[in-house]
Amino acid sequence: MNIDTGKIRRLRDALVKGGRLAAAQGEVSGSSDDRHLAAVQRVSPMVEVMYLMMAIDGDVGEDERASIQGALKLLTDGMVSNEHLDGMLADFDTLARQEGVEARLQAIGNKICRDRLDRETAFSLAAAVAMADGKVAEEESLLVTSIAEWFGISTRRCDELLSSF
Repeated sequence: MNIDTGKIRRLRDALVKGGRLAAAQGEVSGSSDDRHLAAVQRVSPMVEVMYLMMAIDGDVGEDERASIQGALKLLTDGMVSNEHLDGMLADFDTLARQEGVEARLQAIGNKICRDRLDRETAFSLAAAVAMADGKVAEEESLLVTSIAEWFGISTRRCDELLSSF
C-alpha cells in the first residue's frame, strides 16, 4: 500500500510543525477536570496506534515524536500536556512489549470499532507518523496494512483516505 501521497505528506507536515510548536511552548493545559479526562480517553486509541507506528521499526525519530505531539495538540485542542503524553507513550510501550503489536491492534480496534471516523482517523494519523521521517520502512508499510485490516478499512477506502484531501 502506497502511503507516500500528497495528503499524507501535508498531514505529516502539519503534525510535525504542531508538535514542534507544542514542545517549544512547553506545557499546555494539563488540567485534571472532566473535559481533560474525556479528551484523553477519546484520543488514547489513536495515540496508541501512532505510537505503534513510531516504534515498529525500532528507530524512533524526533519528527515521528513531534507528529504525535502535533496530533495530540490538534485532537485535544491543547488540553493534554507533553508530560502526560510521555506517560501515555510509556504505558503503550509496556503494553506492546507485554502483548505484542497485533494484540494491541485488536484491542484498539475493539475500542473504536463502532466509530468509522475514529478508525479512519487513527489509520490516517498512523500513516502520517510513518511518513514523518520522510521514508517508510518495510515494517511501517506492513503495519499500515495490518491497521487497515484490524480496523475493517477496505483497500478502496484506504486508497481514498491516503490520496484525497
